Parts: sequence; C-alpha cells; structure tokens
Amino acid sequence: NAIMGMTGILQRNEHLPEQKKYLDAIAQSSGNLLVILNDILDMSKLEAGRIELEMVPFDVRRSITNVQDIIRFKAEEKGLAVEVAVAEDVPMMLLGDPTRLNQILLNLAGNAVKFTEQGSIAVRASVTDLQADRCVLVFEVIDTGIGIPEDRQGKIFEEFTQAYSDTTRKYGGTGLGLTISKRLAEVLGGTITVRSEKGKGSTF
Repeated sequence: NAIMGMTGILQRNEHLPEQKKYLDAIAQSSGNLLVILNDILDMSKLEAGRIELEMVPFDVRRSITNVQDIIRFKAEEKGLAVEVAVAEDVPMMLLGDPTRLNQILLNLAGNAVKFTEQGSIAVRASVTDLQADRCVLVFEVIDTGIGIPEDRQGKIFEEFTQAYSDTTRKYGGTGLGLTISKRLAEVLGGTITVRSEKGKGSTF
C-alpha cells in the first residue's frame, strides 16, 4: 500500500516523460501483488473457517451501483457499455453482509471487463423467493467476452485454475478469484454457476 500510494503521488507530480513507463510499471506490479495477497489471505480465512459474516441492513440497489461505479472507468477505457438492472420486486432493504456481496459481484464484474474486448457488461438482480423473513436473490453478471470452453467450465471454480493456459500471461490474476467468490456465496447460503460459449461471452 505504501508503494502504491507513493507511486500515485509521483505520477500526479511533475516528472520526466521517460519516467512515466517506469512509474506505470511500478503501479501495475504493486496492484497485481495486492490482488495476490488479498486472494491468498481470503483463501486462508475460508479454509480455516474464519470468515465472519455481518448481519446489517443494506440496499441491494446501492450495492449494484457501487459495483457499476468501480468498473465503469476500466470499461470506458475499453469502449464497453455497462448496464445495471434491479427487478422492481427486489426489496428496498435487506439484512445480510453487503461487504461480501460486493466482493463477489466486483470479482465477477471485474472478470467480465477483463475478458471482454468489445460489447457490454450487464449486472442484474431479481427475486426467486420472497417471504416475510427470507429473500432469495439471483444476481447475473453477463458479458460478451472470450467465453469459456465447455470442457473447462466445471474446473474454473477450482483453486489456481483459469479457463485458458495463457490467461495469467495475457490478463494477470491468481486463478483464485472464482474459487473465493463461490466459497463466499456458499457461506452466504447460495452458490455460483456459469453458462458460457467460447467466443460468445459468459453469464455467471
């Protein structure tokens, strides 16, 4: 965090043009390292059963808007449209763990942006079961990206596994993001599934 903060200050301050590529490399490398550290720490907590869930009131629409705000810059850089939609029957307020929900949605939406070169990203929420004391939501993260071959779809939720052999070289990452997201979803009482076709995008 110190390296990232100081690099950001140097990037914003006046510096020689030839230094830009070095500052950009430091920023990207330290950002990648932070992702790896956070993923490994989350995996350690999940495997030790040390994830403690909050039970606080939260607004589902705000959660989805936060995700949209965070991914919008990267999406716009790539010329991708970002669409969000929340069904009208989704309650205004629910009790649960908004931090973990945001973590899952951000991971899925971040992947969608990373693996999509043209088209759009959509994040949608709907209700499948609504009772006085319980609400089951379905979140969909839809992209028009590279897709996942059918023979790899059952494996992408395994630790350190990615859809293509050159994914890490081309796109970065640890291969832990989907594993963590699925395990967090299960801790929250849900799960994650995928529908995808190579070259035609994915829906998580």
